[in-house]
Amino acid sequence: MRLIFFLALFVPTSSFTQTLTNNSTISITKSWYQEPNGYTYPMNIYVPSGAVPNGGFPVCILLHGNGGQGAGILAQFQNVLDCHALIAPSGYMNSWNISEEGSDAPDVEMMEDLINNLQTYSNINPNKIRVLGFSNGSALANRVLIENSNTGVDIICGMVSQLSEANYHNGNFYSPSGQTSASLPYCGYDVVTVPITGRKYLSICNFNDPLIPYNGGPSVGVTFLDAQLATYIVAQSQGFNGSQMFGPGNDVGTSTVALEEFSYINGQVVHLKGDANHGTNPTQLNYVKDFFTVDCSSTGYQTNNDQKIMAFPNPVHASLNISVGNHISEIEFKLFDARGILLETSSATNIDLSQYANGIYFLRIFYDEKIEEIKVLKN
Repeated sequence: MRLIFFLALFVPTSSFTQTLTNNSTISITKSWYQEPNGYTYPMNIYVPSGAVPNGGFPVCILLHGNGGQGAGILAQFQNVLDCHALIAPSGYMNSWNISEEGSDAPDVEMMEDLINNLQTYSNINPNKIRVLGFSNGSALANRVLIENSNTGVDIICGMVSQLSEANYHNGNFYSPSGQTSASLPYCGYDVVTVPITGRKYLSICNFNDPLIPYNGGPSVGVTFLDAQLATYIVAQSQGFNGSQMFGPGNDVGTSTVALEEFSYINGQVVHLKGDANHGTNPTQLNYVKDFFTVDCSSTGYQTNNDQKIMAFPNPVHASLNISVGNHISEIEFKLFDARGILLETSSATNIDLSQYANGIYFLRIFYDEKIEEIKVLKN
């Protein structure tokens, strides 16, 4: 069992708890040659009403296709992903930087910042951060699968865009060291990168897609892998040692909607073969709903009252000591600043804060699907 602890900043003289709402402002600004003065990503936010489930709401980051916007994909999935908070950023020039798009923005960096930021909200489950992308957004979701190492990201879903040779070639996954371009070998993806394990992955592609070739081949500035092979490669990255599945998959469609399932590692990694052209159908969306399902029956934001977890002294000048229950054997602390930026990760029960400026920090402690919040002030 993995136990995860987060350090969060609070003003001790108030009941300050950062809660994500529909009206929250998440401001992430990046600068690059197209926008030297910085581009702030627009964010559309939806948080379900009602009681917060035990452990906090899972949250799904929705990534639109080329030419789209966050508002559109949020509206599409608001009634698909039950009990999920939804965050839908809009990419620069309505695109995501993969190879030949209008944007060369550092979108993977933006995603890293967004994920870290979401983990600081008291009503969000930091271990259930999901990413779902459509088309160009699916390509960015696949980059997150490969390039992002935050263990709180537990599910990634790519719709109508599989891995390309840029992402995986010569037996390895790759990320770009600099600018991406179809004129560069493998579009500039030249740094061997090893995806972390423990994530669920769902790939949905259509054999009759007129834009993204299901069986692999060049399109939109990259050369795609065969969709079924791409999912098998992801399964291998997650620990699968068997052979690739061939032939017809499991029939999970209807008499009028063809849908074949290729499932690895007991459903951890799944490919769905459909016939919805460059789009989706209700059967595919229902599969997504089931793949992302969570138990929301136990409501109420739970705190860790039985473990007597304490952080002292508080306020603290240098060394913060953390006392936990005797039967908690594995501990991980993550220290964030007030902006939600991850500062350090540690498994020790003593954290040296002397190197950090005076101010507010967040200490969140997660174990057995429960959450403890401790207010800490560095002075």
